[in-house]
Amino acid sequence: MLVKNQLCHFHTPSNPPSSPTEIPSEGYSSWVALWVALDTRSIEQGPPTPLRTLCGPNHLRHRQVTAGDNSARRDTLIAATQWSLLLLGCSSLRPASMAGNDKTASEGIFGTLASWGGSALEYASTSINSLLGYEDLEIVNPDSTEAEQATQDSNDQRQQEFTNYKDYIGMDITSLVALPVWIMMPFSMLQNISEIMEYTDRLEKAAKTEDPYERLAWVIGFTMGPFPGNERTWKPFNPILGETFELGMENGLRFIAEQVSHHPPVGAAHAENKDWEYDMVSAPTTKFLGNSIDIYPIGRTRIRLKSTGEVFSLVPPNCKAHNVIVGRTWVDSAGDFTLLNATTGAKGSMYFTPCGWFGSGHHEISGHVTDEEGKKRIALTGMWNSYLDMQKCDEEGTPLPGSELVRLWTCSEKPADPDKYGFSNFARMLMSGKGLNPLPSDSRRRPDRAALQMGDHGVSGQHKYQLEEAQRAEKREREKRGDKWEPRFFRRTPEKETFSNEFSDEQCPLWEFNGEYMKLEPRPAMPEGDCAGKNFFPWQYPELHRKGQSS
Repeated sequence: MLVKNQLCHFHTPSNPPSSPTEIPSEGYSSWVALWVALDTRSIEQGPPTPLRTLCGPNHLRHRQVTAGDNSARRDTLIAATQWSLLLLGCSSLRPASMAGNDKTASEGIFGTLASWGGSALEYASTSINSLLGYEDLEIVNPDSTEAEQATQDSNDQRQQEFTNYKDYIGMDITSLVALPVWIMMPFSMLQNISEIMEYTDRLEKAAKTEDPYERLAWVIGFTMGPFPGNERTWKPFNPILGETFELGMENGLRFIAEQVSHHPPVGAAHAENKDWEYDMVSAPTTKFLGNSIDIYPIGRTRIRLKSTGEVFSLVPPNCKAHNVIVGRTWVDSAGDFTLLNATTGAKGSMYFTPCGWFGSGHHEISGHVTDEEGKKRIALTGMWNSYLDMQKCDEEGTPLPGSELVRLWTCSEKPADPDKYGFSNFARMLMSGKGLNPLPSDSRRRPDRAALQMGDHGVSGQHKYQLEEAQRAEKREREKRGDKWEPRFFRRTPEKETFSNEFSDEQCPLWEFNGEYMKLEPRPAMPEGDCAGKNFFPWQYPELHRKGQSS
């Protein structure tokens, strides 16, 4: 059975049969089910070439089942496969819409599941197992390098945990649901949004480029940095209100992010060096769809080049997390990407191709840089997890003869010793406190994050609960006193204008950097072990937390 670009892991003998009539009853394998998923006619013809290619030992997990008459088995598998696909609401039944702000277009079969209620969701999670007779069946992404390490224990744990959330189908669960530590990674959302700082050399290249359209293309190259991290299937910790994250780099970059709102969750960030300034507001929302979650990266990202005064505004595509309950979880980025030069009107537009059958189109991106009149000037092609190229083109988008293919961005090499979270070398650096003395409110000091980084899920869960309870105590005290929360490094500016491609203030509140962070005196570095998970203190009312302060 095939689910979009995932394969059910069945047993297959070393010498697979060429047709169902050659399948012995005592060793009946899933070849028939695999053929059915593509075309029921292929049962008589044998698996087509694509299936022969994909159904190798790397994609099939050992599972064996016996049955009786071949024709009866064939009819049963046809019905079981089709019914199971319907119940699971696989996105292969219809391409999911990932466009813009349309949160309802991608509901598909999950809208039906929601109307059926939680019992249908629970039944969907076990329907393939019961109908096909595989008690520990997994649906996985065959492109995943860790696919062979999947275990049923983790599936059972997720099914039990997420069954409790059946009432949230169709809702935004960004901050509504308290999620367990075992699906987290030792990363705060503030650290997550700082990953865009990895390729700031692209901005420095843009600042020195004379051609305005090539300059815009180099800015696009900078914005590609966070996308490879989207493939991580672990959730970052939601920041505590007042939590911060700071970063300094050798090129003079200074970066600060702060959680400025808890409900709804909103983070703001600012970075700058001698060549450019970067400002960002992140207010993501989600929609829980049963076995998947749509992620809408609502926010506002602006980049200003000091050499030209140009301001660029970014709107990234949506994401979708697949198989959050049943199967190997994987994430896709799909839809429209735009980077508007708000000063001139020139624009870079790309389309992130949704992953199709057998992984077709996965990671592919293509588009153009257009001038102020909408005429194409530069063609853009690449893969959002590895590289992006540009080439000058005519008004039809065809590359000009003899024009040079220029690499705008290349994803940095993965660590030689990969971890289970899939962290890049840059992400690992963001977790490190080496040579730093971060603010007491810094994400590196979170005890739950640090405990998870050390692999202690139990201690991490305890600290996470304590932090959440402390945050609730702060809220109660604030309401009791009639106080308002005031961020330290950002201020609300609802009167500021938004650009034509941006969300409104109602959809994404306007915040701007107040400059206070740049006024802080340098702090002497401390040993790394003295800051990781130690003395985390983002609180407004110190007297509430003195006894519970982590040390």
